[in-house]
Amino acid sequence: MEGFDETLDRVARSGEAVFAVDGANRVILWNKACETLVGRPARHVLGKRCHEVVGGRDSHGNVYCHVSCPVAHQARNKREVPVRRFELDVAAGDGTRRRLSTSLFAIPSYHPALTTVVHVLRPAESPAAAPASAAELPEPLTPLTAAAGETVALTPREKEILRCLAQGQPTAMIAKALSIARVTVRNHVQSILQKLDVHSKLEAVVLAHRGGLI
Repeated sequence: MEGFDETLDRVARSGEAVFAVDGANRVILWNKACETLVGRPARHVLGKRCHEVVGGRDSHGNVYCHVSCPVAHQARNKREVPVRRFELDVAAGDGTRRRLSTSLFAIPSYHPALTTVVHVLRPAESPAAAPASAAELPEPLTPLTAAAGETVALTPREKEILRCLAQGQPTAMIAKALSIARVTVRNHVQSILQKLDVHSKLEAVVLAHRGGLI
């Protein structure tokens, strides 16, 4: 079974700008892509509370990031309610603010309070004319790029299960939520891992983040 350090190392090498926080919301991972995107070197942020580093504000300039982070709490304690991608104005290293698209997923521990939360940052897209309910629409059925570089297509059910995995849901919870047998969930998971050419559920989740699926 892959250890925690190996898991974080795979996340760090995913190609995305990512940082991770521990149960106290202190930064324990800040990869090179995150250094470039935010303009802050890892040596200046590791060990600090993430709200002190990111200083996120909403589109109206209101303080969003604070000591009691609502989205980190949601990712740790309410896995049945997925954290949707959202935008933040983040404090950059050069004193400016940058609009970034943010998503989160959890690396579960035996207790929710000890769960590590990984943040995936991307430059925010330009505002587009879209209906107010666009966030509620199904994700487009776009293919993903497997670890080996090949393009693969997941079925709608496989994508649904992959989103559940990103929320940290165990097999039993996924089976109950989708009204299918546990063995069916396990079969779908094996199919996902084979298609994406990865060896763990976390690797599959990271690839899904890179592909914009979750």
